[in-house]
Amino acid sequence: MEDTRSHVSFFGLREQPFAPTADPVYFYATREHKECLFRLWSSVDERHGIAVILGSYGTGKTTLLRKLLTGMTADQGRYTAAVLGSPIPSWTSFALLEAVVGQFGLRPEKNSFAAYMESLNRYLLAKRGRINTLIIDDAQNLNKRGQLELLRLVQNLETQQHKLLNLVLFAQLEWVEVLQAAPNFEQRINMTYTLREIQLEETRRFVDFRLRQAGASGDPLFDEGSVAIIHAYAQGNPRVIVTVCRNALLVASQIGRRRVTPEIVLHTIQKTTVPDADRRARAVAAAREVMRLNAPLLAGDTVERERPAEPTWPAVDSQEVLPRLSTVRERRASEMLLRAAKAKQPPISKA
Repeated sequence: MEDTRSHVSFFGLREQPFAPTADPVYFYATREHKECLFRLWSSVDERHGIAVILGSYGTGKTTLLRKLLTGMTADQGRYTAAVLGSPIPSWTSFALLEAVVGQFGLRPEKNSFAAYMESLNRYLLAKRGRINTLIIDDAQNLNKRGQLELLRLVQNLETQQHKLLNLVLFAQLEWVEVLQAAPNFEQRINMTYTLREIQLEETRRFVDFRLRQAGASGDPLFDEGSVAIIHAYAQGNPRVIVTVCRNALLVASQIGRRRVTPEIVLHTIQKTTVPDADRRARAVAAAREVMRLNAPLLAGDTVERERPAEPTWPAVDSQEVLPRLSTVRERRASEMLLRAAKAKQPPISKA
């Protein structure tokens, strides 16, 4: 089994910078994340009611949830928070109510809808001096009209000044259709924010930030070209970026390379990702562009300031492009990756 600690220490890191968990320590706040958090905190603190955060898989919704919860936990005299993660789509309205009441630590004496609602209402009234918030992750699982009606009911209690319960709902983009089919709930949403994929420059900062948090110093472990290829493959999706970076570091350490290059990234994509022709084509196109821009330097030419919109692929000898390798195995692997970058499609494993 791979010694993870040895693999990480090879790069002078304290810990894995690209772990597949939503650790708040590694939360890189993009411009969108900062704006979303600002609006979210404003909605919560003003007790305006329902806030919905939408985004595709891997755009940072769960990390934002944990960031919000961390802030609330740090000020327990002001906030009371309950978290309901991944509700079950088949839940009845009463099953959902049981889960909500349970997350607030309540145990009604009678097992009835009326008793549970009364218990929750009494609790919220008793806590009306605090900001009470129910946070639901994977809210797209709530796709029944009765479930949304239940959420409307539990959030309906209010004073003349504000709501007694905030709802913060994190969901996939497909939940929009469910909301539109339930106007009685949708019209009560105070704030909606949609997270988008990050841009290339944000990807560079995102990768560098995680490495610094893990103890990296000195020259970047990922060169500019490798980051561009990762971004193209991931289409700016933070979760995919993290996965490719994690596997690329492992590949680099296995062959004794202390910097991740485009060849290593292409090899990582080929060997460690689910075959996807479109994604791999984007990665190869990015690799070709990187090599086009770098080829004059590698050949000893002068880089031109103005480049044609659609230049032809430079005829460069592979021995001039490939770095000097210490083993035949590394040379063969890099030659294969160079051929992949020149081809329209990456090589597909026969395995």
